[in-house]
Amino acid sequence: MSKIKNVLFVCLGNTARSPAAEYLARYYTKKLEVDLEVDSCGFFNAFSYMQPESRKYLDFKGIKHSDFIPKVITRKLLEKQDLILTMEYKHSHDIISNFNLIKNIDKKTFTLKEFNGQTQNIDIIDPYYTSTENYKKVLRVIDEHVEKAVRKIMVINESSEK
Repeated sequence: MSKIKNVLFVCLGNTARSPAAEYLARYYTKKLEVDLEVDSCGFFNAFSYMQPESRKYLDFKGIKHSDFIPKVITRKLLEKQDLILTMEYKHSHDIISNFNLIKNIDKKTFTLKEFNGQTQNIDIIDPYYTSTENYKKVLRVIDEHVEKAVRKIMVINESSEK
């Protein structure tokens, strides 16, 4: 894989999982000093804000997120990405199927867990309409996998410079 400069996190409505992933990735890129542009989007505009549980999780970690504005997936947004990380296999499949004219779309789109080498249980379920405890559990999974992904990107980028 060549150098990764732009990463997009995708979930269904861009208000719970992908915004949390976006801001966690920004946090880890700064902490690990990785030069990376990070964004997020969804397949439709569910709400005009980030879900309260996701905001609370980021607040707890001291991560600022007040500038968040949900976005809907577009061809232009996908084209500028070097890596597209989705929360569910269905999201990856839909991106590859619906945007198949984008060069290498199938080679740069993975679930977050899949990118980190997981081959089974690759979906991160939507915590919306679930319990607060389940929501926290999902956010911890996202946090763990985002940090792994940023570390993996750091290694990929370092090896592509040699």
